Amino acid sequence: MQDSGKLDQAIGLVADVGGTNTRMAFVGRDGVIADTVVKCPNADFGSFLDLATNYLDERPVPAHVVIAVAGPVAGDRAKLTNRNWDFDAGALAAAFGAEEVVLMNDLEALGQAVPTVPLDAVEPLHNGAELGGSGQALVVGLGTGFNVSAVNMESGTVFTSEQGHASLPSSVMSILQARIPDTSRFDSVENLFSGVGLLRLAHVIGVDVDSAEELAKSDDPRALEALDACTEAFALMVRELAYSYFPRAGFYFNGSLAKFLMAPERRARVLAPLRADDSFDGQFARIPAFLFVSDTVALGGCAARLLARVS
Repeated sequence: MQDSGKLDQAIGLVADVGGTNTRMAFVGRDGVIADTVVKCPNADFGSFLDLATNYLDERPVPAHVVIAVAGPVAGDRAKLTNRNWDFDAGALAAAFGAEEVVLMNDLEALGQAVPTVPLDAVEPLHNGAELGGSGQALVVGLGTGFNVSAVNMESGTVFTSEQGHASLPSSVMSILQARIPDTSRFDSVENLFSGVGLLRLAHVIGVDVDSAEELAKSDDPRALEALDACTEAFALMVRELAYSYFPRAGFYFNGSLAKFLMAPERRARVLAPLRADDSFDGQFARIPAFLFVSDTVALGGCAARLLARVS
């Protein structure tokens, strides 16, 4: 991290703790201080506190800290889903010497960022997609895990969930049942629509690969079958989410698997069921869709929460 000369103006500290990496930054009155953003691999540290202490490097912690965690959050406690890290807001505040530490789910942080997300942080996924619509938006995260977060664009209210632990809709399950004899390993949304889930599907179909990119490059016809199955299943999942949340202000996709499935050669196929559905006078076809292309959007959402608390 570089000292920018602005750290003496910092009023807060924010962190986005993912399953694999953590990003941290200081916050000023105008939001995230860009040249304080640092990405740290979680595997290098035994706990979030160890990681944060290394990042701070003896710099004083501002009074306000907001941390987004890729896992369930219950008040002042949180647990990282894919790593044995626990978070206690009170204990962290005491360790940091901060006035308060606020914990939030990582999808909630992305939702906080949506109403004011800059244009260069997203990629429109089809012609005519425009930011700033009214009504409700939906953030869909596919990476180490799966989750969604609904956003009221007028009030800025964000609604959290644990969608990844829900059962797969029957329309999605039917895609799997047509291809594999035993679907018991896909008993939740996250067990299919995540990085590990895609590799699990490939393995069940008969292809052993270490990454989605390796799967896409394989000349094994079973690799294409696995990729087709996941793409088709996700297309139906997007339509199911449209029925559940009716995000007139747009879908916002985030995460490594989202970037893979929404690559130019696949995105039209993913959005096709949505575009073809004529329910509600064709309103689904007019739902805009975007892909987050910046890795620091969640930090911006944490900063928005922090600034709202100190204003």
